Amino acid sequence: MTRQERAVRTREALIEAAADLFDRDGQEVTSLAAVTAKAQVSAGALYFHFATKADLADAVTRTALSRLRQITGAPAPTPADTNGHATGNGSGSGNESEGGDGSRNGGGGGSGWGGDARTQAARGVRGERAAAPPARGPAAAAGGARGDRVGEVQQLIDTTHVLVRGLADDVVLRAGFALDRAGGQRPARERPVGEGPAGRAAGKGGTGGERPGRWPEVGGSLRGVWSGWVHETLAAAGTRGALAPGVSPGDAAAVVVAATVGFEVLGAQDPLWLAPHRLTRFWTLLLPALVPLPAREALHPGGSPAAH
Repeated sequence: MTRQERAVRTREALIEAAADLFDRDGQEVTSLAAVTAKAQVSAGALYFHFATKADLADAVTRTALSRLRQITGAPAPTPADTNGHATGNGSGSGNESEGGDGSRNGGGGGSGWGGDARTQAARGVRGERAAAPPARGPAAAAGGARGDRVGEVQQLIDTTHVLVRGLADDVVLRAGFALDRAGGQRPARERPVGEGPAGRAAGKGGTGGERPGRWPEVGGSLRGVWSGWVHETLAAAGTRGALAPGVSPGDAAAVVVAATVGFEVLGAQDPLWLAPHRLTRFWTLLLPALVPLPAREALHPGGSPAAH
């Protein structure tokens, strides 16, 4: 193993260990000594990569954000989108010290899913699928096979299932959302509802008859990225005429975002909220109001075969 490879592994081990302890005990009570003990690295190695616990928490959040982008297929932010935050990948080639890699305070991330047994299971079975670019999302192929009119809706269903499984299995993703909830990330900028990340309008059925609203811009917090992606996906479904008459894409997105964020918050206290059947029942209840009957018959509220 080269010095740089060893340094990258050290950094990833610290992020995984910190995420596990933050998830179990909370960020405030977790000590850096506990992180080094769990990661089985020296204090010198930790301080080479992360000067403070806040820097380590930021790396956990950014790694979680990267994994969320893999799930949704959302684009990575440009340097301007990060409001001045670094976007490095933590794989610099500087001189090592105690396992360091010259990348102190770089971006959050290792490319692997790593972590505890639950997280490793997610990597082996789910990580690659979630990372595959959709038309965008894990269900693109299945949605396309049934036709464009239901493609975006099935894509949304499948992506919510991948997200909820990730929250159950991936401690870094789970800890990142918890840190995001505690205010560890600056909020994303906002734009009017009906305008996607590229500045395009939602199109037919997008915001007609609605009062102006806002949704977070892609490139900010985990919830901001998730909210923006859900709004964009349902705006595209509205443009294609895939939603039931009179359904506002913005209103539908608000329901989906509120429900999925609710599963995440409640799942932090009771893992049963992250059980697949809970999300399946949510979609079974929502779909009759969201999609007209002919198209609804082709949808899978429990996720399409492509998402399993």
